[in-house]
Amino acid sequence: MSDAGGALRLASEYAAETFLRLLCGVSVTGLERIPRHGPLIVACNHVSLVDPPLLGSAIAPARRPRFLAKKELFANPLMAAFFRSTGVLQLDRGSADHAAMRAALDALESGGSLAIFPEGTRVRPGERRAPKPGVSFLSARARAPVLPARVVGTDAFPRRRLEVRFGEPLAAAREAKTHAAAYASAVMDAIYSL
Repeated sequence: MSDAGGALRLASEYAAETFLRLLCGVSVTGLERIPRHGPLIVACNHVSLVDPPLLGSAIAPARRPRFLAKKELFANPLMAAFFRSTGVLQLDRGSADHAAMRAALDALESGGSLAIFPEGTRVRPGERRAPKPGVSFLSARARAPVLPARVVGTDAFPRRRLEVRFGEPLAAAREAKTHAAAYASAVMDAIYSL
């Protein structure tokens, strides 16, 4: 399995891009920095419910990552069917979700890409939370570089122009657990420096 695709995914990306560009205007910088092949983790800040479709439509010219999403979003059967058909992976944030981590690793190990929000939840502009260790674990296990991405303006959606900024990829994390927290913090520093 490589990057997530399918007709529904393509249609939803087009709809999200068209809607967001017409409503707010969207600028995307750094697309040339995105590796086109091989395993890749796209790590992004998370401010609003608009962030996943904005990130997905912004990166679509280069990659089509699978997304990790909290299991609560799958409670509605129609939304669950939509998420599954577009390649979204369900994650139980309240436990060590081995099934979600295995599915994420499978996607990466087959050369695909994965989009995650390392802080694990939405965070208000100007605030920061300690990142979860998942970004380090996945990067080390799949030997996947991490592409920092930052969304800007979604906190004021739809009253503000939206931006997506992609940074330089960071080398894959080392295996040692002792480095996991430092690596995850470096990822967040790279995101917030954009």
